[in-house]
Amino acid sequence: MNRLYTRLALRVRRGMGERLGERRFPGRPQASGTEVESWNAYAPGDDLRHLDWNAAARLDVLLMRRFTAEREVLFHFLVDRSASMLLPAPDRKRAAADELVLALAWVALAATDAVRVTLLPGDRPPEPSPVYRHRASAHAAAAWLAHAPAGGALDLGAALAEHARRHPRPAATVVVSDFMADPAALEPGVQALRARRHEVVLLQVIGRGELDPDVGHGELRDVESGATHPIALTSAVRARYQALVAEHEAALAALAVRSEALWARLVSDESVAGFVTGELARLGLVRRR
Repeated sequence: MNRLYTRLALRVRRGMGERLGERRFPGRPQASGTEVESWNAYAPGDDLRHLDWNAAARLDVLLMRRFTAEREVLFHFLVDRSASMLLPAPDRKRAAADELVLALAWVALAATDAVRVTLLPGDRPPEPSPVYRHRASAHAAAAWLAHAPAGGALDLGAALAEHARRHPRPAATVVVSDFMADPAALEPGVQALRARRHEVVLLQVIGRGELDPDVGHGELRDVESGATHPIALTSAVRARYQALVAEHEAALAALAVRSEALWARLVSDESVAGFVTGELARLGLVRRR
């Protein structure tokens, strides 16, 4: 894995898990830990190991130290495996999406976080991997990504809502998709995740050919629904298409703002390493450890 990722970590504000870990969550003090965050008045039954004896000597008052919570974060990577991820074929969207997932999974595992990869095929139920907790398990995550082909139509909003139902505990959910869906249909699923205190990250992988198609006359076919439509891609039609793409992406960005989520776009022919260490660092998702 790229050495650029070795000293990085994924920054989250939510998603504090149940298991002990190395991430600190200020504002949620607990009875034990390594970093003192606050003090409470002593009450009968408190653990005297956490009594602040210095305060007792100087102030003649019994105060219990409270520590910053240190927990593990479980990162769920939800990976779109619908048919649209295979097109346009020269753009290799699925390969770019998989490379992005593996890069971020490596960053999470190297920082002692936990990772689960769930494939969202368009024609089958979701396929969740085991939970990975060690850097060496990045190879198992790569094998999991490789084992399922893409195909079928995916209702991504419904899939997100179902994921929220199945995983009600706080976590971080990273959705990697081309997001070829109405943002209004995605919103209930995103809000369902947020209602369960998930940190939500929406990472769009789009092909260069989808941003600037080079087609004359032909037939447009929806690979997920099978619907067809004759087209004549004139300069005016191309300009209108590009405007619609921009509107769609603006709607995704607005959804992220309303949901207190993060949205970012990777064009499939761009460097994944540059995207992780550049754009995602600028947005605050990636930081140095």
